[in-house]
Amino acid sequence: MDQDVNAPEPDSEAAATGRLLALVRSFVTTHVSWKPLFIGAVITGVDRMRLYFRSPERDRTYGVDVLISRTGPGLIGSLVSPAFLANEYPHRPSDDPHCDVIVDLTDW
Repeated sequence: MDQDVNAPEPDSEAAATGRLLALVRSFVTTHVSWKPLFIGAVITGVDRMRLYFRSPERDRTYGVDVLISRTGPGLIGSLVSPAFLANEYPHRPSDDPHCDVIVDLTDW
């Protein structure tokens, strides 16, 4: 079998998976109707992942690109704020079939 040239190193994959599980645990909470709903995530590269949120107010799904190594409490707190995702300044059109809008927070 050919080796996948885009496959992450085993150590970085384990670290990314651990960080992703910690994120998911932090988003699991009692849902309130005005809060964006975390619906999934995918690792998109070395130290990168896309988090998916559904906005109940705007009827759209956001794909939020983040660096795994920089994803901490400050970023998590802002992502679950409806005002943060409603700010259209960082939005760009999506080429991802799983979301309507991309928000790139890799420099955050």
